[in-house]
Parts: sequence; structure tokens; C-alpha cells
Amino acid sequence: MVTSPPHLVRIIEDSFGQLSNGESASLFTLTNRQGMQVKITNFGGIIVSILAHDKTQRLADIVLGYDRVSDYEKDSYYLGAVIGRYAGRIEQGQFELDGELHQLKLNAPDSQLHGGKNALNKQLWQATTSQNNTSSTVTLTYTSPDGEEGFPGEVNFTVTYQFTDNNELIVEYFANTTKTTIVNLTQHSYFNLAGHDSGNIHHHQVCINADYFLPMSEKAYPTGEIKSVANTAHDFTQASCLTTNIDNTDDEQIRIGQGFDNYWLLNENALALNEFAAQAIDERSGRRLTIYTDQPSMILYTANYIDGSHYGKNNTQYQRRAALCLEPQRANNKDKGVNIENCKLTPQQPFYSQTRYVFDLI
Repeated sequence: MVTSPPHLVRIIEDSFGQLSNGESASLFTLTNRQGMQVKITNFGGIIVSILAHDKTQRLADIVLGYDRVSDYEKDSYYLGAVIGRYAGRIEQGQFELDGELHQLKLNAPDSQLHGGKNALNKQLWQATTSQNNTSSTVTLTYTSPDGEEGFPGEVNFTVTYQFTDNNELIVEYFANTTKTTIVNLTQHSYFNLAGHDSGNIHHHQVCINADYFLPMSEKAYPTGEIKSVANTAHDFTQASCLTTNIDNTDDEQIRIGQGFDNYWLLNENALALNEFAAQAIDERSGRRLTIYTDQPSMILYTANYIDGSHYGKNNTQYQRRAALCLEPQRANNKDKGVNIENCKLTPQQPFYSQTRYVFDLI
């Protein structure tokens, strides 16, 4: 008798521990036919782990994270989380929309950062799962009440993580609101393609499909200037090793950010999803990450403020520049630059965005 091979596309749900309020979080493990694996928790929509093969077919976990949900509850680095309602800094927590001034709750000395103290990354989302012969999906939903962290409007958020047999992680974001408000969502995974416990990412090569970037002020807010990357440390139009300029303190932006931490304005061919938006390569392991997105801007952040005070998975002490983040965002574009109107969400116009993370070998 001939038996069918086991069905390898699968989702397993396990307990991820209890939060301080007594609620229980879940951990979903998505495995594809290639043997790759992604782990996601419904606390904060966090990507906890990504196991990817190197050129010798050995698996390693390539994102920073923690072993318990209680550590994510205390985390201040936003490791792996869905960020919102507004990804980034809003100076003094104030913005004006349709002539009305809104005051947000501050969680930094002079700003609201990444949506506030109790933002999307600190919420327990409702989760459902589904799968077919070629992919598995976790769907997360959360309703943010009117006034949460100071934002107007009740907003229903949905984030789906679909993991395919082509080693693609497809992240889709949906939002609708009862009042005009602002929404700027991103995914804040910290990638080290050599392995989360392998040291810094100085040797990684990065390519960003962007001819312009946004300089920032000494207080790390965009100045409003749109600047060409040509002849600057911020030119990643061709794959460039981070070590070339990451400590170039002659560059004002590198000095302010203590490494890379700016917005790049993506070229039109990237926005159409025809070409990649960004790419990271680790030649030693052979791993490559390619990102496609419909969002107009991308942040490259090289974990400049991780300081060794956090112990992650397998008791790993994460040090400065232990990883890099590539964060697609809606906040800025080449037409309006930095403008809160870029993030305007109305009851008549729901929000949708898609980003694809493709993992392969060079």
C-alpha cells in the first residue's frame, strides 16, 4: 500500500505564557515544505522567530526576540512588533488635522513614539488561523477605542501573516475608522541574517531602491528637506556594505543617528511592487532578504540604541547594532515630504497595505 507523504504546511498553536493582567498569549508556529519556520504571537502581532537555511542548509533564527511573552511586555526596543497607530515620532505629541489640534499622550521626553505607551505592540490581538496546500496564515484583529493614546476615532485593525512554500512572508494591513484620524503602520523586526546571536551586522550588504532620503535634525525629526542620496553615505542604490559608512561621523546624519536611522523615499518602480524596495545580504551565510512593499518610504535602522541591557532568546545579550530594521511606512513621500496628511484615514477610505519578505540564498 502506498501512503501519502505528510502534509508539511502546518500551523501549531502553543501557549506563550501569561501577561501581567493574567491574560494568556499564544504562539503560532508556521512551517512550510522547505523546512522554513516563522513564529508569531498574538501579543503585539510580534514575529518572535524566523528559521532560515544558510548555504549549507543549516537553519538559524534570524530575528531578535525573547523566549517569553512577559519579556515582550517589558521590551522597549519594539522587537518584531506591529507598530501603530503611528510609526515614528510626533513632536510634542501634537498634530493638526482638518483644522483641529490633537494632543497625544507622550511616551518620550518631547514626543509620542510609535503610537504611545499602550500602542498596538502592547495589545493582545484576537487570532484565527487558516492553511491550504501552499501556505498558512495567521489573522490578527484589534479594535483601538476612540481616544486611545490620544488618537481620534475607533479604529479596527487587521494584520495577516501569510507564510508560503516560496519562502515568502506576506504581511497585509487593514484599518477602518469611525472618525478622521491618522494611521501609519509598519513591522519592526530586527534582522541579523547570520543569526540573532551572531554579533553585529556591520558586514551585511544593503540595497534600497531610493534616490532620495530625508535628513533629520539633532532631535531626530525630519527637517523637511528632501535630499539626493548621490555622493552621500546614504546611497544604497547599489548593494553597499554597512561597515563602509556606519561609523562615518564626518557625515552629520550618521553622527546624529549614531549609525543609520533615516527615511528613504522609494522610487516609483518599487511602489508598483514590480521591483524590490530593499534588500539585505549576508555573504558569509549566503542568506538574502528581499522586501517588496506598496508604501512610499522605508526606514533603515541599524539598532544603534540597543545597549546590552536586554537578554533575548537563549539568554543572548543583545549588543549595539546586533541587527537591522527595514521598515516600510506611509508617513513620507516625494510629493509632500513630511506631512501628516500622508497618513490621513477617513471613514470613507479604509487603509490597506502589503509588504512581502522573500528569503533566499545568493
